[in-house]
Amino acid sequence: MKVQARSGDPPYVEAVLAEAPVCAVDIDALYAEHAPFIGRVLARLTGDGAHVDDLIQETFLVAFKKRDTYDGRAQHRTWLYGIAARLALRHRRGVGRWLRALGVLGDEPAERIVVAPDRDLDRARASAVVHEVLSRMPFKQREVFVLYELEELEGPQIAELLGIPQNTVWTRLHHARKRFQELIRKHAQRGAGS
Repeated sequence: MKVQARSGDPPYVEAVLAEAPVCAVDIDALYAEHAPFIGRVLARLTGDGAHVDDLIQETFLVAFKKRDTYDGRAQHRTWLYGIAARLALRHRRGVGRWLRALGVLGDEPAERIVVAPDRDLDRARASAVVHEVLSRMPFKQREVFVLYELEELEGPQIAELLGIPQNTVWTRLHHARKRFQELIRKHAQRGAGS
């Protein structure tokens, strides 16, 4: 996202752009390199849908706006992930508020969908269950679980991405795994009771 004055722009636009600091962070290059990772993580943190593209775009817009505050201490991926995680958390809170305003309870069982026993459909159902279970986990646990179990990052990488000690990563992962198993068990019991 490079901003340059074009011929025909008013003189004050050219003056403002000429005085703007030159950005050491190339947002276009960051997008090309990190957007797929950010998109996968956002989809797993917030659920799949059109909002993921919006959150990716918003992540890089925030990065563009905050590019002057980036001091280079963290890796670009860490910096972008921090932005994306905050946006994902804000999105989840907003969705929760919206659902409460509509009177929809988050604990209601999802409607059962009857499908043919085809492998692709089974995989899609399993994926939907995982997304549902992930959406019910506390955000900090879900975040570590997604990064470790689904994105297959190592503990030190997760600690750096989240800016937390490595032992905190392992603690959150331990609790996340227990919570995940508990929620899967509850989901299976609900399915058997239908």
